[in-house]
Amino acid sequence: MLRFVLISILAFSVGAGADVSKKPVRLNDLPAAVRKTVERQKGAANILRLEKFEREGSQIYELELSGGGSASKIVLIDAAGKVLEIKEAIKLGGVSKAAKAVIDSSVGDGTILSLNSVKTSSGIITAYEVKFSREGKESLLRIGPDGSLVQE
Repeated sequence: MLRFVLISILAFSVGAGADVSKKPVRLNDLPAAVRKTVERQKGAANILRLEKFEREGSQIYELELSGGGSASKIVLIDAAGKVLEIKEAIKLGGVSKAAKAVIDSSVGDGTILSLNSVKTSSGIITAYEVKFSREGKESLLRIGPDGSLVQE
């Protein structure tokens, strides 16, 4: 059973890690609503990266921040300025028990490259995103707090 789950997860990770064409964008070139959200999210932090991409026909803006008294975070914002999700680095010990079990079985003897919580704008964790390397291949999984696979 565990082998079936692992194979299913690894097969799912291929689609979840699909490459998206992201284009750098300047703060001054953002729509007013997006710029306002970026400034609010930024606070005292530094902007490391600001890009836009298209998902299912909609423009999405990805903001990566560092500093300002907290760990780095990535914020996804829609064209109307609404925060879609916030990704923040998390330690494996901070992951729910069910999600940790899936991460442990998926990574196996591989190496975790990054681990993030995925939150709503109100701070509720909807998923954990783990990028790992195993047997020379990189995979990306998005796992719900209950251990289920979650699509991006």
